[in-house]
Amino acid sequence: MTNPFDCIANDTARYFTHRGINCMTQMGPFTINGYIEVPENHPWLDFPDMIEVHPDIEVHGGITYHEGRVIGFDTNHLGDGHHPEAQLANMGAPVFRGGNLHTWTWEEVEAETRRLADQAKDTTND
Repeated sequence: MTNPFDCIANDTARYFTHRGINCMTQMGPFTINGYIEVPENHPWLDFPDMIEVHPDIEVHGGITYHEGRVIGFDTNHLGDGHHPEAQLANMGAPVFRGGNLHTWTWEEVEAETRRLADQAKDTTND
């Protein structure tokens, strides 16, 4: 069996299964990202528009990654701070994000990934 996240995983990848859904979190260039593998024949995959704009998927910042059955989100949006362990977090690039920034922890991203997996598990073809 191949790893559904092989094409995107890096050396920070953390894998887990939630309610039978394969999940992964990993450090991106600035922040931590979360991903799930959507089950085969899942109704989200039949959405006529881009899955990134699916009205029934609710996750921080929306879906920002979709390849095959893998979808994911990042924590690099307005109000989010760069994670201090991220490769490009302190490269001196200007950050226009406002006042009080929230830097997501591994635990918070895992919880949000589990929430996304819950939504996928609770969505049926009915």
